[in-house]
Amino acid sequence: MVMIGGRPNISLVISAVVSVCILVTYLGSGSIRNQIRSTSSPTQWISARKKPAKSDVFNATLGFEKVFVIALPERSDKRDALTLMSSLTGFQLSWIDGVIGKAIHDKALPFGWDRETMSDSNLGSWRGHVNAMRRMVEDDISSALILEDDMDWDVHIKELLAQFAQAARTLQKDFHRDQTLESPSPYGQDWDMLWLGSCITTFGEDLPENLQITPEQRDSRKVLIQDDPTVPLPPHILSNGSFSWGDYPPRTRIVYVPGDNVCSFAYALSAAGAQKALQYMGLEGQQKPFDNHLSDMCRLRVNGMRCVSIVPSLFVHHRPKGKISSDSDINNAGTEVREVGFTENIVYSTHLNLKNLIRGLEPERQWAD
Repeated sequence: MVMIGGRPNISLVISAVVSVCILVTYLGSGSIRNQIRSTSSPTQWISARKKPAKSDVFNATLGFEKVFVIALPERSDKRDALTLMSSLTGFQLSWIDGVIGKAIHDKALPFGWDRETMSDSNLGSWRGHVNAMRRMVEDDISSALILEDDMDWDVHIKELLAQFAQAARTLQKDFHRDQTLESPSPYGQDWDMLWLGSCITTFGEDLPENLQITPEQRDSRKVLIQDDPTVPLPPHILSNGSFSWGDYPPRTRIVYVPGDNVCSFAYALSAAGAQKALQYMGLEGQQKPFDNHLSDMCRLRVNGMRCVSIVPSLFVHHRPKGKISSDSDINNAGTEVREVGFTENIVYSTHLNLKNLIRGLEPERQWAD
């Protein structure tokens, strides 16, 4: 990559990001590397060598009707950071107040919730997400991206979402079309949920015995976005649970139908998806953390749920400098202090580049290699 004064030329980076090849692969056994190299591999190449045509992905809400952030009102520090970050990368946020779990009345507890063995912080997280789903249904919102309040993303997030949108449309060709989106969406017309931020990925073909699904429910199709300079190289690339990054070419993102994901960093819902999610997540009961139930909803195709995900994720938990206990409103990490902030899997971190972006300078990479 061409470097200027130790920093990448931003125009060249963006050009490289959108000049990729997308590979649709129906996986069997064996290494992905071998399948890509094999002339008999059941693959289909889609050219994405030109900058995407004008798309609503590049608008002020990233191609959705709303971008919501769930945040406790007292966490003004997180609101300050996300407001500045979204402003500098060209999109607008709407806020949904987070909920303190102990404030939820016992009569409003989800069926199966045991306050004696399950934490109030997880309960509050569940209620905040369900409130976002209800807001979508109440206000008849056609689609919304829902973020947790400690997110970070690459400074080229719109270009990366444009790549993802093309891949997501490809996977939707085999989804049922019982509920097509009424409003045109750059992400396709036949999706319910787009899981854009998670911390652990297990593909459907690699599910453990306790999470197995029927053969009819399995969908192992994947879209590989290759030669993406915003994907970190080993040893910096993390976030997988069932595969080795050594089986894939360097700088590859994988767009897939989720088997089991962990962490609800960021996900988008269509109007139909919000209704399905509100019914299952709000009314069917909760016996485990919210993100585990969210994963069940996709894995089991609850209410006909149609989900698409991506790894490495496009939105990831940022860990700022300062008291580690301030990272999370769910977990208490003690009194240790972090001297340098970081974000896993994000090369050109928006949070870490705030000073550069404010001054009009080129963004810096987290890692030299």
